[in-house]
Amino acid sequence: MNQHPIQYLMDRPEPSELFLEARQMSGGQLQEQFRQFNNGPLSTRYKRFTWIKAELTYPSFDHLTFAFKNSIFSAMIELIDETNSSLTAIKKDRWTKACTENNLIPCLFKIQCVATNNGFDLNPMNDVWNLYDAEGHELMDPFELATEDPMEMSGWENRNFSIQVVRKHIEEKGHEVLSFCDLPDVNPQIWFRDSEEKISWVIVQYSTGKEVPKAESWKDFEQTSEQLLPFDGYFAGVQISSEKVKLLRGEGMFVNFKGLEQIYQSK
Repeated sequence: MNQHPIQYLMDRPEPSELFLEARQMSGGQLQEQFRQFNNGPLSTRYKRFTWIKAELTYPSFDHLTFAFKNSIFSAMIELIDETNSSLTAIKKDRWTKACTENNLIPCLFKIQCVATNNGFDLNPMNDVWNLYDAEGHELMDPFELATEDPMEMSGWENRNFSIQVVRKHIEEKGHEVLSFCDLPDVNPQIWFRDSEEKISWVIVQYSTGKEVPKAESWKDFEQTSEQLLPFDGYFAGVQISSEKVKLLRGEGMFVNFKGLEQIYQSK
């Protein structure tokens, strides 16, 4: 039987209203900074700020991810009051470790959270970028930190890109992507609902070599959790390559993806 890990099932914790409000505030403020620069005379397609991941995913090592030039910024939202922080030491360590492993720039979007009679007032600590270093002490400026030096794409970037390819394919077929996860060793990567309201899961595997990933080793994956058994399962193999020896951020690439292959049919 296949022994691949299973951690990502369709049921997931519902985020609190407070966190959703904070996330909307964070994304909106960053988007306004992007807009001011992207609409300016110096902006080019290469140098524009772009979202890598703005969707809410679970599990995930960060909350928002964006790119500028050849740098990628991993933003974590931190709610703070007079004595407490929403981020535990374990969460922060996991986040900074993922950033180090994937050559991402970690930054905290800090929001002051003040209790009121009607709930909470949320106020970003800074009214421009409001991005702080991982320790939360120094303000960060993406214009000063971003580089144009060639940067090799990390394993997380390759995985995230491959999942985007498959998500786009699913949506073009008229289906609804319910959720996705781009963490390593967390399977399946995608859940979707088809036009007949049937829910299915998808294993997404990528390769940067000459061969497209094969489905054979995933044929018994549904046996790893009884919660998978009521749903059909699919496999998506994505091959990504470049004319250069390595895949580089911002450079063109070739994508070889033939569509979904069914590997399990529910009873």
